[in-house]
Amino acid sequence: MTAQTSDNNTVMAVYDLDGTITRSDTFVPFLLGFLAKNPARIFRCVLLPVHALAFWTGLRGNSWAKQKFLTLICGGASRRALADYSADFAARVCRNRILPGAVASMEAHRARGDRLVLITASPDLYVDGIARHLGFDDVIASKVAWRTSGHLGAILDGRLDGENCYGAKKVERLRSFLANDRCNLPIVAYSDHASDLPLLTFAGSGYVINPKPAMRELAWTHGLPVLDWSGARQPARRTSRYLRIPRMFP
Repeated sequence: MTAQTSDNNTVMAVYDLDGTITRSDTFVPFLLGFLAKNPARIFRCVLLPVHALAFWTGLRGNSWAKQKFLTLICGGASRRALADYSADFAARVCRNRILPGAVASMEAHRARGDRLVLITASPDLYVDGIARHLGFDDVIASKVAWRTSGHLGAILDGRLDGENCYGAKKVERLRSFLANDRCNLPIVAYSDHASDLPLLTFAGSGYVINPKPAMRELAWTHGLPVLDWSGARQPARRTSRYLRIPRMFP
């Protein structure tokens, strides 16, 4: 099911990625896949359980944890090596992990001539590739930082270049995007997660996708319609083991 607008004018359709378009998180599977391809890096990861515990218990936030994980698993890798892996990862996500309802929604918006924008806290490393595969017009994502290292050229720093595009920061990034683009289209936003409540209420029309109980309650409180994009009656495709990792980062 796709949101209906009140007139025939085109809109800007803004989509969250993880859990909204995809069946689950993409960041942790991305990291684990890179680690599987580079097993020697496992020795860099001895502190990951401690960092994960700090995040899960609320001692550290999303941005801190994301940078720690990215630094330990992918930090120092060359831009070329990450580009090759990211392109392959993005293709596999789009083949196997996209929700049927999300595909139908994007196709309906595209047929109307609407502008599709992907906005996510996940890093641009692989998000750009996913956006290209799915035909998005624009991408707003967390940006990774690079530095120069001798013969390797650009290597991944592990830190973010700017703010983590998460929660209220999504609205800030979207406002900046709209100001620079001078876009005057009405906004329709889709997300599954409570952290995106600011985005959903900022949009002219906000839709909650496949919510968990807490988010369903928030949707009811704020008068946000709920859509089911799961395609639960369709048989699930077989996917690689690391793409079925439970969601860690919202």
